[in-house]
Amino acid sequence: MTRGRMNVAVLAAALIGSTLSGCAPSSEPETEADVASAGSEGAYRTELTTAELMAHVLDHAADGVWLNQGWVVDDKGERELFPTTDEGWLAAENSAATVAETANLLLLPGRRVDEEHWTDHAHALHKASLEAMKAAEARDKQAFFDAGGAMYVACRDCHQEYILGEEPMNGPQR
Repeated sequence: MTRGRMNVAVLAAALIGSTLSGCAPSSEPETEADVASAGSEGAYRTELTTAELMAHVLDHAADGVWLNQGWVVDDKGERELFPTTDEGWLAAENSAATVAETANLLLLPGRRVDEEHWTDHAHALHKASLEAMKAAEARDKQAFFDAGGAMYVACRDCHQEYILGEEPMNGPQR
């Protein structure tokens, strides 16, 4: 296992085992059945709010994808923003993997807002992030750019529905 992949595995394990919070008003399990099925050793600990999870984990990781893709055209001409080294591509790949796993954290008991659309949005983000990870691993600039766009659409549509209270522009991928 390469050092970068090991770092992703360690980060994923730390995220899953850490004390992250829920999107619901409290960090209590959703039902008594959740408490009974989780048991004291397997209970999720979700002290951070969804906004805190987004700010401290998801936004940072998504920026690791979005700030490393695309092109800038200005008075100096056109230049690419894609990584130019193996280390840069690995960092972008790791960021995409973190977004994918954070999408799963949004589905923990206590975080789901509803059973229909919330899950659809989280799954759309997960799918797009895995595509970005694979494209970064393959050093495929166009596929990486396209997957970053799909990540953006998944985020935008979820925010449209749950923050602004409006219909998503594209609707969740069902």
